[in-house]
Amino acid sequence: MSIHKNAYLSEQLPANRQFSFLWRLLSVFVFAANVLATDTVQHSHADALHTLSSANPQQQATADRHPHEIKQAAVDQNEHHHDQHEHDEEHAHHEAHEHHKEQTHHEVHAHNEEHAEHEAAALKFSPAELEEFSIKLAQAQAGEINTTLELTGEVIVAPERLYHVVPSVSGIVRQVYKHLGDRVKAGDLLATLSSRDLADAKAQFVAANSLLQLANASLNRVQNLYHNKVTAKRELLIAQQTYAEMSINRQAAKQRLQAIGLTDKGVSAVLKNGDNELTLYELRAPAEGIIIEQHAVQGEVLETHLRSFTIADLSSVWVSLTVYQKDLPFIHQDQQVIISTRFGLADKEATALSIISWLSPTLDKTTRSATARVIIDNPEGYWRPGLFVSGKVTIAKTAADIVIPLPAVQTLDGQPIVFVKNAEGHFSAQPVKTGRNDHLQVEILQGLKQGQTYISQNAFTLKAQMQKGSFGHGHSH
Repeated sequence: MSIHKNAYLSEQLPANRQFSFLWRLLSVFVFAANVLATDTVQHSHADALHTLSSANPQQQATADRHPHEIKQAAVDQNEHHHDQHEHDEEHAHHEAHEHHKEQTHHEVHAHNEEHAEHEAAALKFSPAELEEFSIKLAQAQAGEINTTLELTGEVIVAPERLYHVVPSVSGIVRQVYKHLGDRVKAGDLLATLSSRDLADAKAQFVAANSLLQLANASLNRVQNLYHNKVTAKRELLIAQQTYAEMSINRQAAKQRLQAIGLTDKGVSAVLKNGDNELTLYELRAPAEGIIIEQHAVQGEVLETHLRSFTIADLSSVWVSLTVYQKDLPFIHQDQQVIISTRFGLADKEATALSIISWLSPTLDKTTRSATARVIIDNPEGYWRPGLFVSGKVTIAKTAADIVIPLPAVQTLDGQPIVFVKNAEGHFSAQPVKTGRNDHLQVEILQGLKQGQTYISQNAFTLKAQMQKGSFGHGHSH
């Protein structure tokens, strides 16, 4: 037993020695670190004493304190500076926030004052000034908002206003006086032709007229002889018959000239001019309009079955709208239609108000659609044949308490407004709330009362001048 115990101690002894060695080594390192820290504190204390040597006695007394007290005081001072820095930052942030809040308040207040001043601006106009700016007034009243169905179509020439000019006789074109695009009146000279057929007709008329004059002279001579009982009655009857035949021949020749196109004045001119210009044929416009086609060229031979000019009267045109099967139940004759250019032309878009005058009773076999005809006036020639258009057909109407024209509503600072007239005769911008609308009118839900006077036309002029401020100073009275 003692032998095993000694062996066990002999094995554990080197391990204990190793542990002791490591412990001593660790103690040496700890001691060296403490010495180094003490030197550092002493050097810092010396620097502090040197710095405080020129300070007041209270600071000198502070420097005489123990290094640990100095270290603790430095830590406390750092914490105090940190707290003071945080306090200063918080105070600065608070001041900036208060400044921003105050600035925002001033801006909002200024905006509100400006808006209130803008709303409170009132304009006054005399009747002469309203007329000068084409400003129309109306009273708010109930109305109807239309529900529309949009159809597509095309402008065409009214068939009864289309004229094909053809010569009554064949001939060679001598000179052309009117050209494509020219506007002509009824009777205007379009071109002249040299016609052999016309020459024959004129020659026959001249001959028939001469024979009639001879027959008339013979009849007068025989009548005188018969009255003097120099000749028999048989001779008188023969002279009368000859005169009648010559009169018929002359009348037939004259009618032929008139059928060719000569007027009574022209026929008389044939007799005055004799053989001069027997071949000259004048081609004249049958009606007022615009030349939309021209085939007559100088030197060209024109036949009686070929048209030389096409003239169209575009003061009134047709619009053919396409009505598909699904829309047929909603379309019928006499419905109101607003015609407008589908894609617009240049910088403007025109509209025209009319009704459906005719609806085709059958459908096109290819498109399976019907045609609705709309007739519109075209005094300025804006609606050119071939122009694609859209037609908004009114298929239902909904009653509304207050309905005003769509242009009467303007937008000011993002708010829809209407210029109303107050008891003093001034005009001001009244904010409104709009409801349903069509292409002509809009429903007013709030902001207007029935019977209230407002500007229904050229309200944009007031808005523009108000924004410039010229009305407020130059036209107010």
